[in-house]
Amino acid sequence: MTRSVAADPPALSEPTRRILQRLGNPFRNYFARNPDDEVCARYHVPELFAEERQLLHAIIDQYRYQPRLHSEVVPVLGNKGAGKTHLLHSIKHGEGGQWQLLVTPGVYQRECDFLEYLLFQILDTLLGGGRQKGLRPLEYIGERLLRQALLQTLPQLPDNALLDLFPAGGLGRWGRRLGWGLAQARQRRHQLLEGLQAAEQAPPFLAPPSLLALLHQTGVEPERLLPLFDHFRNEGDPRNPAGLMRRFILRGFAHAILRRDEAELANFLTYGFAELEFHVRPTRQDLVLALFKVLMDLFASLHIPVVVAFDQLEDLLLVRRGDDVHRTAEAFFAGIVQVLHQLDGLCFLIFAERGLWNRFVPSLDGYIQDRLTHPVHVAGYGTVSAVRLEAPPPELVRQVIAARLRPCHAELPPEEVLSDIFPFREEQVQRIARTEPTLRDMLQQCRHLYDHLVYGPAEWEAGSPPPSRITSTLEAVENEATAAGVTLRQVDVIEIPAESAPACGDEAPAESPIPPAEAASSTATVPPAPGEVPAAIPVASCPEPVPSAARTTLTPQMMAELWDQEHRTARRQLEPEGALTGATRELQAALGQFLAHCLEHGVKVGPWRLQHVVPEYVFSDHPTYGVVSLGYWACKDGQPWKVAVGLFLARGAGKPRELEIKFSLFDQQPPPLDLLVLLRPEDDLSLTGRSKKLWSEAEQRGHLARLEPASLDTLAQIYAFPRWLAALRESLPEGVPLPNLADLIQQKCEHLLTQVCMPVHT
Repeated sequence: MTRSVAADPPALSEPTRRILQRLGNPFRNYFARNPDDEVCARYHVPELFAEERQLLHAIIDQYRYQPRLHSEVVPVLGNKGAGKTHLLHSIKHGEGGQWQLLVTPGVYQRECDFLEYLLFQILDTLLGGGRQKGLRPLEYIGERLLRQALLQTLPQLPDNALLDLFPAGGLGRWGRRLGWGLAQARQRRHQLLEGLQAAEQAPPFLAPPSLLALLHQTGVEPERLLPLFDHFRNEGDPRNPAGLMRRFILRGFAHAILRRDEAELANFLTYGFAELEFHVRPTRQDLVLALFKVLMDLFASLHIPVVVAFDQLEDLLLVRRGDDVHRTAEAFFAGIVQVLHQLDGLCFLIFAERGLWNRFVPSLDGYIQDRLTHPVHVAGYGTVSAVRLEAPPPELVRQVIAARLRPCHAELPPEEVLSDIFPFREEQVQRIARTEPTLRDMLQQCRHLYDHLVYGPAEWEAGSPPPSRITSTLEAVENEATAAGVTLRQVDVIEIPAESAPACGDEAPAESPIPPAEAASSTATVPPAPGEVPAAIPVASCPEPVPSAARTTLTPQMMAELWDQEHRTARRQLEPEGALTGATRELQAALGQFLAHCLEHGVKVGPWRLQHVVPEYVFSDHPTYGVVSLGYWACKDGQPWKVAVGLFLARGAGKPRELEIKFSLFDQQPPPLDLLVLLRPEDDLSLTGRSKKLWSEAEQRGHLARLEPASLDTLAQIYAFPRWLAALRESLPEGVPLPNLADLIQQKCEHLLTQVCMPVHT
């Protein structure tokens, strides 16, 4: 290897250094926690993975123009840190491409039927507060659905209904019996139809006016449109339960858009669909499949692709972790294959590490392998078996680095900003881009280099290379060399673990000041000194080693920051009116995972400890309400108490029905519980009518039950827990287990732990 020492770069002035230190390190967040991470949008470079993004858009658009195309799986493979999550974020939230319903499912439990799991993930996305390309899915789909229904219904309205919808003002009301105002009503109908048609034909990049805005322009009260949807029936709707489901869903969307009341839609999608009158009562799986097909037909009628993107599947693909994880992974992929056969119009994107995918897929059954690896034909691209992400070229890496540094440059005097990558040099950026294997490694090396330049010594050593895996070795021979073209030849560098690295000299190197948050998140890796150095070149003392990307550790401060970020995101997702109801199953699965990790990490609540956990215990034919989590709590030398913890989120008519199903747990023989704990939103805690009667009857039978008030913050803690775990695992190197989380869980979830545990007497 040949390398020449360059001239000294100008030192940072003290005012510039202080400004950069105040702004912090822009490379600190070097990985995306999830597809909704704001870091992705803040530092997005459109040219990064542009070809791969166009290919994925082309695959998705096939389901837009052929809505009932056969469901397929497309793997998106790349090394850990290659930018898979960033690519998914750009598809979900970026400006390119048209709108699609993109679902990023959460935690999967092997005990749950996969079709049921997938349905409730779609409902959670549909009813939640998350946005895609700036729009809530419920609002976008509801607007499209109502516009199409009105375009079909308004031209067929009889004159009496037309006068009811467009009443004349003033004296025109008295002349209605004589037919006055009919011409004006027809004119206003024509104006409304033109506005609806223009909104439907608006280009994808131009947001059309909302339906409420169009109604306001034509003087139509939204409440007057609701009767049109109470008994609306499309010409193609069958006279069977599927047609009835479609009409109820349309009515729910009408109330959500026209009255801003999402409760009716949320209640039907989680409760009402299972309470319809059937000639033959369907099974739980048949109910789920029927509702799923109705929703897919509805999306197909609007030409909205449904994309299910699985990200961060490392836990499922790490077959070395044990047979139980392997069986869960087999059930997961077998469930995907089952859905491929049952439903059309679904596009599955699986973002996975290339090495893990190539090792795991051959261990699956043959028919599962065939479906997962089945190629997809894409017009203009040919046959695509997988999308592979490679390391970006140096010119794109430079753009990424410049995007990260741009906010810092905005705070500096223009004369201080020597280039768009200041305070870095071109050769430093090029060297990082050519030597690091993934984008994440490149950003982390930029992070260490930025720390060295901004928080390090005031003067930059001559010819110092950027932090990388060979930095320490090269600095040892170059530090005191002059800038006059000294050349080093045949320097062999061998990486060894930091624990066994030899010391560079008799004295420890002086430490550079590094921010506490940055220093706490890193550990050092010291390569060995070079074997031979010419006598004419003096060897400098060993510089401070630069942490390697593979040695990053999680500190309590970093884990707490990730927790707060995920909690805020979860709270925004659950804030809309119907979001809690739609997230019932996702919350229950997250609650089961919360209890399982409390058991794994030894969380203690007073004298109680968990001895056993069943994350999801299914006990009823109702897909939404018939599931709880079981936790066996025990004191020292005492018998464990079996505590069933469930969510009680139903509203209206579903409230007594859910309570009845939950209390049916006590009727099983042998009973799987000693105590039933129900988490109920604190704004609707009182029991009245039939719900109160059911509770009293349960108490008279000697059944132990407890109703716990749950605030939105508490429910957001449950919802965020699996996503927080995924963010922790994503920030750790491959094969490194999670640290013990007991202290952090007890600190952040102290109140929740007391609610799901046996009573603690003080």
